[in-house]
Amino acid sequence: MPADASPALTRRAFLTSRAKSEKPAFRPPWSDEPSVATHCTGCSDCITACPQGILINDSAGRPQVVLNGGECTFCAACATACAEPVFDLTQPDPWPVHAHIGGACLLAAGISCQLCTDLCDATALRMDLAIRPVGAIHVDSQACTGCGACLAACPTQAIALVDARQTGQRT
Repeated sequence: MPADASPALTRRAFLTSRAKSEKPAFRPPWSDEPSVATHCTGCSDCITACPQGILINDSAGRPQVVLNGGECTFCAACATACAEPVFDLTQPDPWPVHAHIGGACLLAAGISCQLCTDLCDATALRMDLAIRPVGAIHVDSQACTGCGACLAACPTQAIALVDARQTGQRT
């Protein structure tokens, strides 16, 4: 590169490139990003204690939830195992996380499916047969615990868990 060449992006690269933003980590129940960032020592005691195996270390060595076919049973083993004030078991709910049904749902294509409702112990996912031709799944955000049991059941991965703290929504 010549000495007088600018290291700046070309106009085309500037206009077509997208800023790479790292997706926020999905923190364990009874914790949040500020408490993890401030108090977590990276000891991994919470990860070892999780009987469901849904906690892993993020790039900074702090716990994050990765469901990968599992679900959170809210057993609080992670919080009990942690010696630091990362977890707050006095919160009324473990986290403000709820399921969201996306457009890839088979029902939107007119194909009957309700696998997610069968696995939802909280009965937060409900089939609405008033929607034609085969119905639609509605999420009762008051009943949804965000456990993730429904995720593995969906053949089209149309269900996502949404953390209201990351989206700025109120629960």
